[in-house]
Amino acid sequence: MPDKKLIIIGAGPGGYVAALRGARLGFDVTLIEKDKVGGVCLNVGCIPTKALLSATELGHDAARASGMGVLADVRYDLEKLDAFKESCVKKLTGGVEFLLKRNGVNLIKGEASFAGPDRVLVNGQELAFDHAIVATGSSPIEIPGFPFDGERIITSTEALSVKQIPERLLIIGAGVIGLEMATVYARLGTQVEIIEMMPGCLPGMDKDIVRLAEAELKKLGVRFNFGSLASSCSDCEGGLVVDFTCGGETRKTEADKVLVCVGRRPNSSALGLERAGVETTERGFIKVNEDLRTTNPKVFAIGDVIGGPLLAHKASAEGLQVVEGLAGVSSGKRFRFIPSVVYTDPELASVGAAEDELTATGTPIRVGKFPFAANGRAVASGKTSGFVKIIAHADTDEILGAHIAGPHASEMIAELALAMEAGVKAAQLGKVVHPHPTLSEAIMEAAEDVHSAAVHIFRM
Repeated sequence: MPDKKLIIIGAGPGGYVAALRGARLGFDVTLIEKDKVGGVCLNVGCIPTKALLSATELGHDAARASGMGVLADVRYDLEKLDAFKESCVKKLTGGVEFLLKRNGVNLIKGEASFAGPDRVLVNGQELAFDHAIVATGSSPIEIPGFPFDGERIITSTEALSVKQIPERLLIIGAGVIGLEMATVYARLGTQVEIIEMMPGCLPGMDKDIVRLAEAELKKLGVRFNFGSLASSCSDCEGGLVVDFTCGGETRKTEADKVLVCVGRRPNSSALGLERAGVETTERGFIKVNEDLRTTNPKVFAIGDVIGGPLLAHKASAEGLQVVEGLAGVSSGKRFRFIPSVVYTDPELASVGAAEDELTATGTPIRVGKFPFAANGRAVASGKTSGFVKIIAHADTDEILGAHIAGPHASEMIAELALAMEAGVKAAQLGKVVHPHPTLSEAIMEAAEDVHSAAVHIFRM
């Protein structure tokens, strides 16, 4: 390969994966990171959140297992819980650093910006490149009236510290981050209240799993204020008072901490993109074509900084797509369907289109649905809340969307993503023999139900 000098800005799940694959494909890779290897995901996002969710799930399950003959007095050692979370982060980030070193990636700690169309400036030194990949991720959006102070008005980063938990937590935003943090804190005994501008949780997700998520969170004691807009925050005795409007009515609520998670903005403003001839949208997302190439043909961009679903696995897939394309070992997109997961209780997972979305476009569909209440493994596990839902085209039987709400939904959604990528029809998926008793049988039965052929449910 004549063009071998590859510079990657950002060592998150998009950047470090691209660096490792690029090095193995023969590129001379320099990876630049201003903070910590692993980015938001490994350090203050996916991994620490899931560590807390896993630990509190154990406690929550034990506390409600009396019906199974298990009696437990559940208490949390917050110091140990926080230490467990940190140990997960350290183990994984250390593993990534080890892989980078062993694969010959030149890791530079510093803040990079473009010095020209084929040069990057870092730590006062200019580095030339044949190709560059921008993988700088995103940051929490701050809203008027709620300036982040890191103590009482916080982002998800500060919310991950659980050495001391607030008695009352107000969350602004009922998206993925808001609901996952609500789950953690409600399990720990915090009184959680959520303010959301939209009429429901998780805008864009299938209505049936959203409805279930809201119902289950209410069982945990979470209070919702939908169609509401937070306007200001001020001190009060023992905490904070937040003013918000709901249905045109002015209301107040009190909290010890306010977690703001209304969205994220791309980390693009400090990169000097104009010096490289790289264009952005009005919102700061870097413009790319189908090959993830920017308006500078030498520069590519991946992950949160280009918009779309802000997901770690999307960024990783895009990183692989770029370096494999440059090396000539593949061409075009590596994927069509990107699954997404919300780690609430029960877990929610989706891939493809939602039913409302398809109905709005006039697409003829058939819907198959199978409840975990009729699944043997779910009943034996004492976790029967939820279902598998498969939406297929009424004429072609192509699977257009799949949605799971239930235990281990995050693990099962991959089978449906694979089926959709491979073009497996709903009727074909229903004929795949699944082991019994397993939760995955619900996928088989939902696929069968697309054609009213599921054995373990009765339809009039």
